[in-house]
Amino acid sequence: MRIFSLPVLAVYLATLLQGLTVVAFPASGTVLRQMHGLSNEAYGSIFLPQTAFTIVGSVAGGVLARRIGLKALLIVAAVAAAASQGLLLATAWFPSAYALALLLGGTAAMGLGFGLAAAPLNTYPGRFFPPSADTALVALHSVMGVGFSLGPLLVGILVGAGLWSTFPAAVLVGNIAIALAVVVAPLPEPDEQQAGTAPAAQLRWPVVAGFGVVAVLYAIAEGTFSNWASIFLNEARGVAEPVAAIAISGFWGALTVGRVVFSALVARVRAEWIWLSLPVGMAGTFILLPSANGAVVGVALFVVAGFFCSAFFPLTVAIATKRFPGREALVSSMLIASLMIGVGGGSFLLGALRASTSFDVIYRASAIYPVLALVLGLILVTSSRGAAFKSS
Repeated sequence: MRIFSLPVLAVYLATLLQGLTVVAFPASGTVLRQMHGLSNEAYGSIFLPQTAFTIVGSVAGGVLARRIGLKALLIVAAVAAAASQGLLLATAWFPSAYALALLLGGTAAMGLGFGLAAAPLNTYPGRFFPPSADTALVALHSVMGVGFSLGPLLVGILVGAGLWSTFPAAVLVGNIAIALAVVVAPLPEPDEQQAGTAPAAQLRWPVVAGFGVVAVLYAIAEGTFSNWASIFLNEARGVAEPVAAIAISGFWGALTVGRVVFSALVARVRAEWIWLSLPVGMAGTFILLPSANGAVVGVALFVVAGFFCSAFFPLTVAIATKRFPGREALVSSMLIASLMIGVGGGSFLLGALRASTSFDVIYRASAIYPVLALVLGLILVTSSRGAAFKSS
C-alpha cells in the first residue's frame, strides 16, 4: 500500500491526534490550577480516571475489534478523544465549582479513547506493510511521540499569547475530522486481510502474560525516569527549576527521535536483538544517574534514558503480535492495559518510596526493572514453544 494513501494517512494522523489528546491535560496543568484554584490533591485526582478507563478501553477494545471491526473501533476512539477535549474546553466557560467534574469526565473519555484506539492503531501498520511490519509499527509510535512532544510546546506558546483554549478546540476539531476521514477511508478489516491465509493463531496465555509483565516492568522504569526528572535535579541536585524542567523535554524528545532511528534500524537488524539491547541501556542509565551532580550531566543522562526507552514498548507489541498472527488486536490491547497498570502502580510505588528513601537509592534499585524485563524477554524469544529470533 502507498504511504500517502488515504487509509495510511488516516491511521497515522489518528495516532498523532491521540498523542496530542493524551498530553492536553498535563500540559494544561498550570492553566487549570490557576484558573480554578485546584489543590495539588484535586489536580492529581483527575488522572485516576485516565488510568482506569485506559485499561477498560484496552480490554474492551481487544474484544470489540472482532465484533464491530477495527474501523468502527477507531471511529469510536476518535469520538471519545474529541469528547475529552470538549470537556477540557468547557472548563474555560463554566464556573470553577464544575471544573473538577468536567476534568474527571475529560480524562475518563481520553483514557477510554486511548485504550480503544490501541487495537486498530497497533494492528493496521502491519496490515498496510506486511514485509516491514516492525518498522511500520515503530514509525507509528514515533508519530505518537511527536504528539507527546509537540503538545506541551504548543500549549506553552498559546498560553503565552493568551489563547490557551485554542489548543483543546483545535484537537477537538482534529479528532472529529479524523473520525470522518476513517468513515470514508477504505480500511480493511481483519477478515478481509486474512482471507486465504491460515486461521488465527491459538493464544497461549502464559506467553501473552509474559509479554504483559515485560510491559509493566517497562512502564515502571519509564515512569521513574520521566515523572521524577525535574524533581530529582531541582531538589536533590539544586538545579534551578526552569533548567531542571529541560530534563523532561529532553527525555521525551530523545524518546521520539529514538523511535525514528530504530524504525529505520529495525529494517536492517532483527527486531529481537534491538529489543533485548534496550533494557541494558536503561539499567546502565539508572546506575549512572546518582553520579549526576549538575545540570549538564543530569539532563544528558535523561536524554540517554529517553533514547533507550524509545523503541522498547513498540517492539514489545511488534514481537508479541508476530507470535499470534490474526490476534494482533487482542494482544496489543492486552499490552496497552499492562502498560497502564505499570504506569499507575509505578506512580504509587515511587511516591511511597520517595517519602522514606533518597533518589540515589531509588535510581540504583530501579535498575532491577529493565534487568528483569531483559531476563523475561530472553526467555520469551528463545522459548521452545515460539520461534526463536525471527527476521523482521
